[in-house]
Amino acid sequence: MPVPAPPVSGPLYLRLAVVLEGMIQHQSLGPGDRLPSIRQFSRQQKVSVPTAMNAYATLEDRGLIEARPKSGYFVKIRRADIVRTPGWDRRIRKVTDFASLDPLDTILSDHSDPALVPLGAALPSPDLLPGDKLARAMGAIARRAPGAGLSYDVVPGSETLRRELARRSLDWGCGFQPEDFMISNGCTEAISLALRATCMPGDTVAVETPTYFGIASTLRDQQLKALPIPVDSVNGLDLDTLAGALRKTKISACVLIPNFQNPVGSLMPEARKRALIDLLAPRGIPIIEDDIYGDLQHQGSRPRCLKAFDPDGSVLLCGSFSKTLAPGYRVGYIVGGRWQERLLRLKKNSSLANATLPTLAVAEFLKHGGYDRHLRTLRQAYRIQVERTREAVVASFPEGIGLSRPQGNFVLWCELPAQVDSIELWKQARRAGISLAPGPLFSPDGGYRNFIRLNCGYPWSPLLERSIAILGHLARGLAG
Repeated sequence: MPVPAPPVSGPLYLRLAVVLEGMIQHQSLGPGDRLPSIRQFSRQQKVSVPTAMNAYATLEDRGLIEARPKSGYFVKIRRADIVRTPGWDRRIRKVTDFASLDPLDTILSDHSDPALVPLGAALPSPDLLPGDKLARAMGAIARRAPGAGLSYDVVPGSETLRRELARRSLDWGCGFQPEDFMISNGCTEAISLALRATCMPGDTVAVETPTYFGIASTLRDQQLKALPIPVDSVNGLDLDTLAGALRKTKISACVLIPNFQNPVGSLMPEARKRALIDLLAPRGIPIIEDDIYGDLQHQGSRPRCLKAFDPDGSVLLCGSFSKTLAPGYRVGYIVGGRWQERLLRLKKNSSLANATLPTLAVAEFLKHGGYDRHLRTLRQAYRIQVERTREAVVASFPEGIGLSRPQGNFVLWCELPAQVDSIELWKQARRAGISLAPGPLFSPDGGYRNFIRLNCGYPWSPLLERSIAILGHLARGLAG
């Protein structure tokens, strides 16, 4: 069985394991298929027997293959691969004003509690992030230019970072100039400013359902109404439902996560991205694109942003480095298209400037810190953690669940049996020392009562394995 040439970086055994894993993920090696013996594999790849053994051991550790006594190595039949995806509802929903919804306080306060296992907030483990490198970069900048951190990083923000973002925009399918960007205090501020630039209080905004609960909080604070449009786990936003809603409701803007949607994990195909632009651009409806997970594909190349298909500046592209480098640095950005000048004025009148040293440290890391190398390691870690969690969920949770198959990011969306109340499960889990995110937080109209979202941003460990087993036990109890 010849294996394609492995990637160029990392130990040889790990490179071979990565290629074999890709063949398993793409079904070139299917569940139950037998692999060559270790000696045969070493001869095929012209590597030593210990190298071949280490490659197979790596795949065993990841739960992808198993050794059967006197029979050899086989691709493991993973139960998660045959579990259905979560259901979704294509009915046009009611416009909601979010008057009583405040999920951020609950989820973020849970995450800050060290006594709780962090399965709630979608945040990565600090162990996966280059904290030491960023701190050294910040210290070097402060020593090299002591006054840098004492000055305002005024709008539009650090030119050094904007140059690096412009360079990286080629990976997104775009080709921006530094002046196209404005630096923000994280993606949350970018989305908030985009909504203020495009909407007035009382306007209706189309949002995905389910969607990130921070968007709901922002809409509530700006006195905006939400029109939920369903999203499925394969194709993303349901364009037919959106088209029907447009015929009945005046929509001032859309807030969407096309790349590795939170919480579902879907990646909108490029043909559907084009169709979405074709649907909204003639109507002059702006799209606020949250691309915070765009760099975190599990396989293949980075997907193009929706902004890459934007013919007239209708898309406001928002992003940050909170999921890849440093959540606490609060370094984000926005490309505002035809609303750029208004965004600059709004930023001046709200936060005025950004924290200078964190911004410069991120720019330095992008330029000299090996960001692409770091991303390759991070993507692999997130992919493994998601798969480990999926297998543990299927092994422990009640029969009949639906489970997402994320193509990127590091969260899982799980549909529980209809009789399970995820709010009650959340309460019981907290008493057991585990945080999670109940489904209604992701629904503008309070739906998804029997759904939960699980964070897979932490390396797999016996503690996480036990916690998933406890959640499964609690869910089975609620299922009756």
